[in-house]
Amino acid sequence: MALFPTFARPVSRLDSFNNWIRLFCILLACAYILSLGAAYLWVFDLFRHFIVQYAMLALLFGGLAAVRKLWPYLGLMIALTGVCGYEVVSRLDTVPFQAAEALEGANLLKVVVYNRHHSLKEHQAMVDFILTEEPDIFFILEANESHAQTLKTALADAYPHQFLMPKGHAFGMVAGSKHKFTLKWAPQSHLVEGLEGVPNFIMLAKIQPEGAKPVKFYALHAPPPMLPVFFRQRNAELAHVAALINQQNKKPTDNVILLGDWNITPYSPFFGKLLADTGMKNQTTAPYFLPTWPAELPSLLQIPIDHILHRGGLTLIEKRRGPSLGSDHHAIVAVFKIEH
Repeated sequence: MALFPTFARPVSRLDSFNNWIRLFCILLACAYILSLGAAYLWVFDLFRHFIVQYAMLALLFGGLAAVRKLWPYLGLMIALTGVCGYEVVSRLDTVPFQAAEALEGANLLKVVVYNRHHSLKEHQAMVDFILTEEPDIFFILEANESHAQTLKTALADAYPHQFLMPKGHAFGMVAGSKHKFTLKWAPQSHLVEGLEGVPNFIMLAKIQPEGAKPVKFYALHAPPPMLPVFFRQRNAELAHVAALINQQNKKPTDNVILLGDWNITPYSPFFGKLLADTGMKNQTTAPYFLPTWPAELPSLLQIPIDHILHRGGLTLIEKRRGPSLGSDHHAIVAVFKIEH
């Protein structure tokens, strides 16, 4: 005889499975609800970047709830799928995919941004990628001295105009261009009053392709918001670069490209504020935002935190995801037509 007899109803395996479905449905809904507080607390901001994954999981658990006839939970998952789906679709700005002939026309500008992990020392795959793509200008984030040395040797002939600011940590950057830089500037974006964080900068380059109007680039690698100080720094740097763009480009026809790894997805309120403040376009030629991180996971589990935005007289012809080449990020390749 048991010392402490129990009078609880035995739980079958099927009942237990139903309880797991109920639990995961509730947790999934709670994760989305917490994400709505992203503007106020850094922890809630972390939940905000997985809207696509919430929708996919809601479909999965909604299907399980339907099979097990858990109707309230099926309704919850249908609602969550609809809300998350709307969040994604309402932010998409998809332009028609152009014919191959459009990629061979005049006044085209190909741009590459690639976060190549700062711990990597061998870069032949990166060199081969750049020489194959032949962008007009490229930006490599998390650049250390080995990145810079590679540009100065293996890519010096193809890209004679270079901007090198390697660091021993994750916030160095190098760039190479076929066109001469007419302006090179690295404002200390971390020197925002009252803010302490990692030393950082914004790389600014102005080029003028032959026969076309000039294009100004702003490249930023914002810190990941894994702590309150980095959350504040990332948001401050996005606000800072928005102010720079507006101060330095008064005409709506000024050609501006803002790019980099900002450790933020289009679902964050701070990303929406960046678009609203600058008028930059976050367009894509794919029916979804290009997932870039973490590259070692399947694409459905990755999130879009690397971006190329534009405004002015630039028309997006193509935007696609490039390889990761051993890094934890995929490259992004974009082709624009310079209209004026």
